[in-house]
Amino acid sequence: MRGFLLVLGAAVPVLLAAQAKPIVQAADYGRWETPGAAALSPNGSWFAWTVNRVDESSELRVRRMDRPTPQVIAQGSAPVFSVNNAWMLYTVQPTPAEREKLERDKKPVRSTAGLLDLSTGATHVLGSATAARFSGNGRFVAVRLHPADVAKRDAADLLVRDLATGATQVIGNVAAFQWSESGALLAMTLETDGNAGNGLQLLDAGSGRLVTLASSPDRYRAMAWRRGASDLVVLRSLVQPGFRDTNHVVLAWRGLGGPAPTPVTLDPSRGSSIARELRVADARVPEWSRDGASIIVGLRPREPQRDTARVASGTSKPSDVQVWHASDVRPIPMQKVQDAQDARRTLAHAWWLADGRVIPAQLDLMDQVVIAEQGPVAVSVSTAPYAWGQMFGRRRVDVSATDLATGTRRMLADSVRFTGGLSPRGTYYTYFAAGQWYVVATSTRTAVQVNVAGAEFQQRDTDSPTDEFGPFGFGGWSSDERWFLVYDKYDIWRIAADGRTGTRLTHGAGERLVHRVAATGPFGRGSPSLEVARPVWLSISGEWSKESGYARLLPNGTVERATLGRFTHAGFFRADSTETVAFTRERFDAPPSWFVSGSDLKAAPVAGALNEFHASQAWGRSELVEFTSDSGRRLQGALYYPANYDPSKKYPMIVNTYELLSQDVHRFVVPSERTYYNRTVWTQQGYFVFTPDIVFRWGDPGRSYLECLIPAVKAVIAMGVVDSARIGLVGHSWGGYEATYAPTQTNLFATSIAGAPITNFLSFAGAFHWSAGMPEFDHWETGQARMVKPPWEDLEGHLRNSPAASINQLQRPMLMMFGDADGTVDWHQGVEFYNFARRAGKKDFVMLVYPGEDHGLRKKENQVDYHRRILEWFGHYLKGDPAPEWITRGITWQERKAAVTSPIPDAGDARR
Repeated sequence: MRGFLLVLGAAVPVLLAAQAKPIVQAADYGRWETPGAAALSPNGSWFAWTVNRVDESSELRVRRMDRPTPQVIAQGSAPVFSVNNAWMLYTVQPTPAEREKLERDKKPVRSTAGLLDLSTGATHVLGSATAARFSGNGRFVAVRLHPADVAKRDAADLLVRDLATGATQVIGNVAAFQWSESGALLAMTLETDGNAGNGLQLLDAGSGRLVTLASSPDRYRAMAWRRGASDLVVLRSLVQPGFRDTNHVVLAWRGLGGPAPTPVTLDPSRGSSIARELRVADARVPEWSRDGASIIVGLRPREPQRDTARVASGTSKPSDVQVWHASDVRPIPMQKVQDAQDARRTLAHAWWLADGRVIPAQLDLMDQVVIAEQGPVAVSVSTAPYAWGQMFGRRRVDVSATDLATGTRRMLADSVRFTGGLSPRGTYYTYFAAGQWYVVATSTRTAVQVNVAGAEFQQRDTDSPTDEFGPFGFGGWSSDERWFLVYDKYDIWRIAADGRTGTRLTHGAGERLVHRVAATGPFGRGSPSLEVARPVWLSISGEWSKESGYARLLPNGTVERATLGRFTHAGFFRADSTETVAFTRERFDAPPSWFVSGSDLKAAPVAGALNEFHASQAWGRSELVEFTSDSGRRLQGALYYPANYDPSKKYPMIVNTYELLSQDVHRFVVPSERTYYNRTVWTQQGYFVFTPDIVFRWGDPGRSYLECLIPAVKAVIAMGVVDSARIGLVGHSWGGYEATYAPTQTNLFATSIAGAPITNFLSFAGAFHWSAGMPEFDHWETGQARMVKPPWEDLEGHLRNSPAASINQLQRPMLMMFGDADGTVDWHQGVEFYNFARRAGKKDFVMLVYPGEDHGLRKKENQVDYHRRILEWFGHYLKGDPAPEWITRGITWQERKAAVTSPIPDAGDARR
């Protein structure tokens, strides 16, 4: 017999009585699969996808799209097709057992490069390698093996294989290598014992001709070919007395492939236009301009040799005191964490090969700089004039443009919050201010406000505190600079380059469908500009329906919907040479599958299925539940049903909160003990799982949380499917704060579990995120806490929203978890709450402390342990299972010592 359940106006069939399928057991979690890296051949005729399993095994599946059965490569990953569609490179990782043994024996874990002949299906092992790459024409492959002793010298044998004949050439002492984008020119830097044989060599793989372009005991680094050309640049180290850093000479060749030409040289030691207090740094790889007339190089201030002589005889060892000054824009902990990053910051400069001029593109190491794709223009974004705002979450910037041909620098916009994009040739720049987009000509500073009738580009419905609302987003410039794309709440608008006219391209407002430009490169990478001759792919997502799909913006400006449905679509990318695309589609009760198709995605066939055994297992389903917050806001939550759901029963429910989570209603989750908050495991264990959306009021995060949480849970209770006396609450980080705060304010929940929570708003406001060295005040008022004011300006608000201030009102059992090396939420937040709970006489409070662990547990044994303790805790308090002793009386230090065979660090030993 079948019944129907009305969900958001749609009739969805629900099985009321059926043969129960087996529940997924923990012992079987290991076989469940998730999609990994995938690739299409340039012509779209071949597809390869990685399958990763919970047990850490993997395989690579490869199929020709006109054949149904894939070829399987055990432990394979990272597929890359040759440009001629004839070969595929891949990587083979050690099996989990092999990896475990290598780690146990303290040996390096290394991968092996493999090669697949697409015409025959034959695989070839190329060796244990650090890198493998095809030549630009796809005829050759170069494979760099592992160095014998990387600590001594990072150089190794390079194998260059002719794929047509199988002939292999071995070149020794190769530190790095790069193929030219087209053809088969291979540049290699060499490092030898004693450095006498160091240099730069060029192999023309087609002819076999090997040429030494440069040779000296110096080191050669940071090679770069010019796109689509045979022009090459490299840096040669230059050690100079009086400095403890390394300078570099820039060497550039044009038209390689024939007789080796003499390089054009930028030598800082020989009268170049580089100031003596600056050096050429290898932290930035040189970058050719599109026309080859200039090269962007990175300069850094020089570091003079330190005088190690004592200031005076008998001077004692200098103190290692740190001076923390209140005027520090970046406090000492941040400087310490970012020290390595700071050491690699450079000042971008354009070196003009014809006359040797060196033009600065930026003036401050902390500036962000963007170089135009096709023109001599750079835009730099500086926060330097706005230190206070940078320190306390109210960032403003100045935007300047530099003509790299003349050195002329112009201020484009000052004191703006939101930047946009530089056009491909650098003619225009966009930014957002006072609720409007502006487009400014970089050569004249002429700015035009984009004012399009019927368009609202400012996002006002955010719950994050701000003194200026920002835009919905910027979609990118067209490759011909004739237009750019911006977003309103639902739609995409095409704005003319002069900013005076605009056209709405999509029409999603009526259906509440949000349209955005989709990234089409592998792993989510997109093109810097939008190609006018090719369709622009768009993503579609339903604001309330949670549908998703894709559409195409055609070159004529029309939009063609390709696919849309109540699924989660992800992993979208396009083949290099055709309009063939690949993407995954999944639903909570339907595992992800890869689809490959041309423009008509509605008819896209399944190219690669995962978890094909899923149909034999019991599984839950998901639906959206609508509710209204106490402040009158329409909201939704995702409700996940227990596996083998019986409508005649009432079930316990686990409520998991953070901020907005309903968008995951269609996401498939593999069962795993290593993801400790696992909604699939919970539904398999016989729980409903509910993830309601939470929105916040400025200055009152705790109270506004309750305004959403309580009506959301009551909406599910009203459905009659859950037992209102058996509802648990769980969250982590900010969700951990929520799971700590709610039980001090309401008895709606039988118990709660809080992972790494903020517990004391007074002490945490003055804390640090130690992993990043970032003071909490960097975002306390304007970020996730949304407190708007510091504690001394709103003490009552900080107390009102602080769980620690209401510990005496806690009447339900609570489990808290911390790693004692948590670099995001200082674990002393847990220590404080633990001691407050003891003092307040809360006998049902337990805190788990995992030594050496950060904000999220990383060790497998700890992930599994916490996962199981969550199940035991909820099993006892929501199902009535017998309580293990760790819940009822704890575990003593001596008992713990006896249970652990490895040395036990004290809690706190692994702190920063």
